[in-house]
Amino acid sequence: MLNKSALNYCKNIRKKIIFSIYYARSGHVGPSLSCVELIYSILKLGINYKKKNRNKFVLSKGHAAPTLYATLDEFNLLKKNELKTLRKVKSRLQGHPDKKKLNLVDTGTGALGQGLSISIGYSLGSKLLNSNNKIFCLLGDGEIQEGQIWESAMYIGAHNLKNIIVFIDGNKFQNERSIAETLPEKNLLKKWESFGFKTMRINGHSLIAIEKIIKSFLKSKNKKPILVYCDTIKGKGVSFMENNNKFHSVKDLSEENYRKAISELS
Repeated sequence: MLNKSALNYCKNIRKKIIFSIYYARSGHVGPSLSCVELIYSILKLGINYKKKNRNKFVLSKGHAAPTLYATLDEFNLLKKNELKTLRKVKSRLQGHPDKKKLNLVDTGTGALGQGLSISIGYSLGSKLLNSNNKIFCLLGDGEIQEGQIWESAMYIGAHNLKNIIVFIDGNKFQNERSIAETLPEKNLLKKWESFGFKTMRINGHSLIAIEKIIKSFLKSKNKKPILVYCDTIKGKGVSFMENNNKFHSVKDLSEENYRKAISELS
């Protein structure tokens, strides 16, 4: 069960994100910080890495790989000091998840829009094997402008793939500018509902809200696939990064900003 210590875990994960990107000299810091509670909760509650045939997690917004790696490190699943190798040649921790290099990763992602299609494959495979596995997919709110997302949503709804739950990291920004400037999300939940999803909207930083949804998904016999829109803050946890799209991706996180960020998180 998640408790107050989970808040400390999430704070540690944020520090590890900053740490790894600082040593890599590049990385997507803003969109990594916005989905910490989501990835922590999914891996903690939904994924048992000791099982060979287990639930799957597809990080479709693959540029948030530093959050996945930091969380795995927090769970003692990476090698000592491996976070220092982020984005290095031959490292298991590539800039986007690479299944061939790190077997804890369920699929390689990076080209946005593909993760939900891969989730369909896992869902159908689970049904063929009668394994009853659950499939977790995390999308970015900018990513859902990709047409492939809606093709996948149509398929999932038409075939009622009830073992899929989709989370949208709604941090309101993408690489270039805000979502409101590029493609405003009007009636977004109704669109997903029209494709056959049960939808809900939560605070994406609320561990209690996320835990409740994941536990219900794992235990209940769902009648529909689930879509959860999560209101999040880009750069969450570091004041000068929050809602500051300058920190979507950094080529060289300065020592001053690194120390300020770590100080705030400490």
